Amino acid sequence: MHTLLGEILKSQNRLTQAQLEEALQMQARSGARLGDVLVGEGMIGHYALHHAVAEHYRLPFVNLLEEKPDSALLSQDRLDDYLRLRALPYKREDNITLIAVCDRNEQVMQWASKYYGKNYRFVITSPIDIRRVVEEYFSSQLELGSRLSLWNKQPEDSARVTMYPAQKKIFLALMAFFALTLAVHPVLAALGILIFCHVAYAITMLFKCVVFQVGTQPQPSINWTQALMKLDERTLPVYTILVPMYREASTLPKMLENMYKLDYPFSKLDIKLVLEADDTETLEAAYKLRPNYQFDIVRVPPSNPRTKPKACNYALRFARGEYVTVFDADDCPDPLQLKKAVHMFRTQSKDVACLQARLNYYNFNDNWLTRFFSLEYTILFSFMLYGLQRLGIPLPLGGTSNHISLEKLRSLGEWDPFNVTEDADLGTRLAARGYKTIMLDSYTLEEAPVSFGAWIRQRSRWIKGYMQTWLVHMRHPVRLYQTLGLRGFIGFQFFIGFPSFAFLTAPLIWALSLLWVGKLASLHDIPFPAWLALLTVFNLALNMLTHWYCSLYCARLYRVGRRTIITAGMLYPFYLVLHSIASYKALWQLFVKPHFWEKTTHGLARGMQQFSLKMEPQENPA
Repeated sequence: MHTLLGEILKSQNRLTQAQLEEALQMQARSGARLGDVLVGEGMIGHYALHHAVAEHYRLPFVNLLEEKPDSALLSQDRLDDYLRLRALPYKREDNITLIAVCDRNEQVMQWASKYYGKNYRFVITSPIDIRRVVEEYFSSQLELGSRLSLWNKQPEDSARVTMYPAQKKIFLALMAFFALTLAVHPVLAALGILIFCHVAYAITMLFKCVVFQVGTQPQPSINWTQALMKLDERTLPVYTILVPMYREASTLPKMLENMYKLDYPFSKLDIKLVLEADDTETLEAAYKLRPNYQFDIVRVPPSNPRTKPKACNYALRFARGEYVTVFDADDCPDPLQLKKAVHMFRTQSKDVACLQARLNYYNFNDNWLTRFFSLEYTILFSFMLYGLQRLGIPLPLGGTSNHISLEKLRSLGEWDPFNVTEDADLGTRLAARGYKTIMLDSYTLEEAPVSFGAWIRQRSRWIKGYMQTWLVHMRHPVRLYQTLGLRGFIGFQFFIGFPSFAFLTAPLIWALSLLWVGKLASLHDIPFPAWLALLTVFNLALNMLTHWYCSLYCARLYRVGRRTIITAGMLYPFYLVLHSIASYKALWQLFVKPHFWEKTTHGLARGMQQFSLKMEPQENPA
């Protein structure tokens, strides 16, 4: 069909001989269909291609946007088939059902025979027509699926309900006990709070030290030059990339440029620009830029919760890839990231379902806040997550550049649209199902918030999401222990649950400790225990030394701006005071608006600075 299709397009003056020869060379190299190569490389559009396909098969071409299908023929029960096969019934003529298809292949013919017997004929249309018809006729079902897929499959894994009745009863009982104790004997109550908080704080800091130290151990690395040379492009799967955007018109040109830099056959890229249907500014900017046809603009109907995971779930209905990843509008990913991910999926054990690339910031040296944030990301993504992986503890995924099998993602119920850190939640759900998440030796650079207000909005959302994730998965602690194992269960408590608690209680325990040592103890008969005084000093020293060690260990790895980064490392423990401010905002929002997604505005960085760490690539085999 390839040669005939090319000749038809030439005869229609839609393709030159030089373009055809170039496309055939690309087709031989990538193993993709000629039509996909032509569209992916921007040589022709979908309508031109499918007009030629119709001529090749000697079938009529139908524009479904102008000639609407008979709605009586469309069935909600077959919606998944319409999207998967890119085919749907169009109308009936003389007891014959006309089925609009993008290609007359074996799968489509078997499906048509199953439901329509011999009483059908094909007409050709474009995939754009199929998608828009599906969106028009099944908008309610698609929107409901994007919100309630997880809730319908596994409601107890969803953050749609923040606290279950049993959790509320436990919480209220604890509050009542605390209030009663405080009323009867306030000094003993304060002492009890101090003891509990200090012990929890010490364990959390020690756990963090262990994980970081494990993460700094040398890891077996992969010679990517050799590995990717052996990767036959003809065997590469279709890869879906979701790029959710909201009010991000200014970042569109740079985002498209970064996507074009990806070293992956364009004919096998399925890139969804996921835009809100009422975000007219970004939609107009996207249409004006006229990206190549491997970019599919998906318009998400406005509804609550208005979150990134809900938008991604909506776009998943139209995904065609074997694997899927998410890039944010401001992301600059490693051009080889997709090929590296395919290699890892093919060479790791079958239980490896997800890969997480390292994240950091290209504007790390804009100001002190961005330097602190960059250090925090280096600690987390270059060491802590590697430590968690080696210890067999679930990885809280980053919000971008995590790669997962589309089939496994759907089997899990997709992302939780009600959880504002859907990535951390997904990492836990994967582990609870027996799947592994491992780190990918690749990177993605993002834009760090450059102002205090932006930082607080982003950080408070993350902390609120960690609180949601802990509450959701601790609804059945025994079951969680059984699925994660002892090490995974403990790691979940001290990496997802206790950090938020530590940030919330840090100002309280330091204030009470200082007050007690200074004045309060002398006003009562209950002395301040010597061991608790020592634990207070120990915790203060442990907090400072842990964060100095982690931040300065990472700061020395920066190739550019090292002097200012080292200074930021020295000040890093004081940066954590901001986390307590963000934690109180997160706690307040958890009760008053748990599903509210605070938008981070991008495009404010002063520029893209050179970012590089002086470290060997790390890759842990599963």
